[in-house]
Amino acid sequence: MLVIRIYPDHGHPSSLWPSSELVIIRAHQPFVLPSQMGIDDELGEKILAWTDRFQKFFVTEIDGFAMRPRWRPGINVFDWYDEGYQIVGELRAQFPDVHVKPEFAQYVFSVNERRESMGLVPVSLPNEPKAGHISITELLHPK
Repeated sequence: MLVIRIYPDHGHPSSLWPSSELVIIRAHQPFVLPSQMGIDDELGEKILAWTDRFQKFFVTEIDGFAMRPRWRPGINVFDWYDEGYQIVGELRAQFPDVHVKPEFAQYVFSVNERRESMGLVPVSLPNEPKAGHISITELLHPK
């Protein structure tokens, strides 16, 4: 199955991680740019600008289940997230036979927010039981 992962990472200018079969112009670099996949200039520029905002404003993921990742002031992270999904939609239209896989929710939402959006119970630490939560110990070592 052909895949394009949309995954921002520090130092990666496009957030595009495609199956090698989708790269039509090879270059000696550890990343793929939109033009190397035949993505038109307008969408390519949108992808590069979206990734650039990640590079400039994202600070760090948080170790914990309820806290959201940190960003510098000056960006609306929910608008950034929504724009990421617009990019995913445009890529899906351009590559209908490819699984375009968004992998950027972890930069906006907490672990528990992501779990609850998937219909899973939130997680708590072993020594901090909370109503409606599953202990991480129980999650990792089910009985």
